[in-house]
Amino acid sequence: MLAVATPNLCVERLGSVADLDAVRDEWDAFVEEARSDIYFTVDWLQAWWAYYGRGRSFEGIIVREDDRVVAALPFCVQRVWAGPVAVRVARFVGADSTLPVFTPAIAEGFEEQALGMALDRLLGDAGCDAVSLAPLSGESRVGDAAERVGGADRFRLARSDSPGPHTVFRFPDSFDEYLGGLSKSQRQNHQRFSRQLHKKHEVAYRTVSGDEAIGYFERFVELHGAHWRAQGKSGHFGDWPGSEEFNRELIGRMAATGRARFYEIADGERVLSIEYSFVLGERCFWRLPARDLDPELQKLRLGRLSLVEMFRVLIEDGHTVVEGGPGQYEYKLRLGADEHPLRRVVITRSSVLSRWRTALLLRWADLVHFAYYRGWFLKVAPRLRLSGRPLWGHWIRTRG
Repeated sequence: MLAVATPNLCVERLGSVADLDAVRDEWDAFVEEARSDIYFTVDWLQAWWAYYGRGRSFEGIIVREDDRVVAALPFCVQRVWAGPVAVRVARFVGADSTLPVFTPAIAEGFEEQALGMALDRLLGDAGCDAVSLAPLSGESRVGDAAERVGGADRFRLARSDSPGPHTVFRFPDSFDEYLGGLSKSQRQNHQRFSRQLHKKHEVAYRTVSGDEAIGYFERFVELHGAHWRAQGKSGHFGDWPGSEEFNRELIGRMAATGRARFYEIADGERVLSIEYSFVLGERCFWRLPARDLDPELQKLRLGRLSLVEMFRVLIEDGHTVVEGGPGQYEYKLRLGADEHPLRRVVITRSSVLSRWRTALLLRWADLVHFAYYRGWFLKVAPRLRLSGRPLWGHWIRTRG
C-alpha cells in the first residue's frame, strides 16, 4: 500500500484485492456509513475479482481527512479493444457482468476532491486513457461532481449521458402506510389476490440467511431457470457468463454477515416464489426473482405478491430503501418505485492521443451495442431460435 499526501487530504493506494483484507472493517463500515452499495463491500469486490478479474489490475483508493475515511473507491484497469486499437480504461470493480447501480462511497462534501485525486492517480501513474464512472445512481451526487471535475484543465469530459433508468423503492414506517400509498386499484388487487392465494394454498413465509443461504442458492437457481426455460429463454445465469459460480461464491463469503437473503413463499414442501436480495444497513439490493409458473398462480399475480411480501418483511426489519436495479418496468412503478436516470460519465486525459482513443472506443461501443445487443441478441437470434447462448464477452466489456 502506498500513501500520497496533499495539502488537506491523504490518498492511500491499494494495489491488489488482497490488500482489502487489511482494511476490511474500516472499509465496510465507511461504505455503510456513506449509504453506498453492497457492491462496494470487501466480500462483493473479492468475489467479483475471483471470477472476472483476469486480465485486469486493481486500483483501490482510500481518501482520508486526518484519520477519517472520506472516500473508498475500488477501480479495475484493463485494455478494451475498439477494433484494432487498444484503450486503457479504468472502471469501478463490478461495473460489468453483474448489473449494479452505483452510489460511490464518498462522504458528502468531498465528491470533487476525492474524484480529482482518483483521476490524478488513474489518468496519471496508472497510465489510463479514460475513466468510466458508470452506471451511477441518478440519486448520487457523484455524477454532477464528476462533470465538474471533468471540466478541469488537466482532464476532458468525453461523455455524460444516461443509458436508461433505474428504480428505487422508499418505505414509510409501517407496511400499512406502504399499502396506503399505492393506488386504490393496486391496493385492492393486492388484498384480493393475497386472500385467494391463502384460500387455495397453505402459505408459509420464510427468510433464509446465514449458513442456510449457501445451500438454498441451488434451490433458487433451479426455480429461476425453470421459470425462464418455460419461456424459451436462459434467464440471468444463462445469459451472463460465470454468473452462477460468482453468486455461489458471493453467498458463501457473505453467509457469516447475513447480508445475503432469500425471501420465500411456500406451500408445504413446494416453493412458490423466491426473491434474492442483499442487505446493508437500512438498504436492500433486490437482485433476482424466481417463481412457480403454474398458470393458476400467475392469475393471482404471484410475482407482485412475492415482491410486496418481501417489502413487508423489510419494513418490519427496519429497512427503508430498496434498490430495484436498472431497466424500465411499469409494474415496479405501480408498486411504488421512483424512477431515476442512470448516469454515465467518462473522463479522459487531456492528451490528444488519449482523447482520440477514448472517442473511438465510445463510438465502437455504441456500434457493438446497436448491432449485437439490440439487433442480434434481442431480435434476430430469437426469431432464428438461436436464443440461449451467453452474452458476448466483448459486448459486456465495452458496456458503459
